[in-house]
Amino acid sequence: NNDNDSDNDSDEDADSSATTATKKVEGPLELTWDNVELVLDGLRPYLIQDGGNVAISEIDGPVVRLELQGACGTCPSSTQTMKMGLERGLREKIPEIQEVVQMMPEGPPLQEDQVEIVLDGVRPFLQVAGGSITIASITGEGSIQPTITLEMRGASASLSSVKLEIAQRLQRHFMMAGLKVEWE
Repeated sequence: NNDNDSDNDSDEDADSSATTATKKVEGPLELTWDNVELVLDGLRPYLIQDGGNVAISEIDGPVVRLELQGACGTCPSSTQTMKMGLERGLREKIPEIQEVVQMMPEGPPLQEDQVEIVLDGVRPFLQVAGGSITIASITGEGSIQPTITLEMRGASASLSSVKLEIAQRLQRHFMMAGLKVEWE
C-alpha cells in the first residue's frame, strides 16, 4: 500500500478508528502525549470499574507523570496499580518510557478553615453521641511532616475507628504526603 499516498491516508484512518473502537493498541509506539493517552484508554476500564481513573500530568523526557483520580488516588494499592499495571502497560507499547511516576494532585492549603470544613462533616455524628471535636494545633505547614492535632470529647473520643475515619477524611481532603493526625 506504500505506492499510493491516498491509500495510505485512508488506511491510517481505518486503523485509528478500529483502534479506538477495540482499544487494541499495537506497539512499539513513539513517546507522545497522544500515544500515552491511547495506551491509557486501553487500561482505563480496569481503573473505572474500581471507581477511579488516570490522567497524564506531564511527560518529561522518558519519564511519564500520571495522576490517579477518584478512588484510585487515595487507595492503599495505588503504588502497585501505578507500577505493575500502568507502567508495565505503557512500557510494553512505548519502550522509550523509562519510568512512570505518580503525581499527587494539589490539595487545598493546610489552614484552619480547611480543617474545619472536614470536621464540620463529622460533627453532627459526634454531637448525636454528646461529643465534640476541635483543632488543638496545626504545625509543620510546608514541612515533610505537617501535623494536625485534634481534641475530641465525649463517648466516641475513645473509639479508634472514629479517629481513623476522621484522619482518613483529612488525608483525602488535603492530598498531602506525610500528613499526620494526632489526638490530645
